[in-house]
Amino acid sequence: MHGGFLRHSSIVEGNGGIGTIVDDSGKSDLDGGIPIPGVIAIGFALVPIAVMVAGVMVQRYRTKERLSAIEKGVPLPSRSSRPALSPWEAAANFRVAGIVCVAIGLGLLILFTSLAATVVSATKPFPKGIIAVSAIPLLLGFGFLIEYRMRRKEIGARAQEPVLR
Repeated sequence: MHGGFLRHSSIVEGNGGIGTIVDDSGKSDLDGGIPIPGVIAIGFALVPIAVMVAGVMVQRYRTKERLSAIEKGVPLPSRSSRPALSPWEAAANFRVAGIVCVAIGLGLLILFTSLAATVVSATKPFPKGIIAVSAIPLLLGFGFLIEYRMRRKEIGARAQEPVLR
């Protein structure tokens, strides 16, 4: 089946230990064509840039709209589109963020620990230091939960204080 979908290929060590896929004709996967991982990486980089550009455009539109309303003498609408959170709701946001971060940290800890235990290679062992990456969201989550507890105590103390006038 020359030129068809199914071709026999093999992985050849080269390029400093990086495996390269080579087919029967000796052509490698690095000999031209579209590098799919590169396209995916560029796509992931372009998404945040597009979101930032859209945010700037929306802000400019709102600014122009406000300026034109000021020029016409029309009363301006309220600045905030969402109502202010009560202190209890703001504290609850810290609790939710803490729970999510702790869950992500524990999930990463389990993932990296199991990878370290299962990936066995004589030439390149799994770097055990990667397991420490899970400490970042885990400790952030603990910090959020501590902040939630402190805010809850502070709000409770303010509610019990007599009002001085």
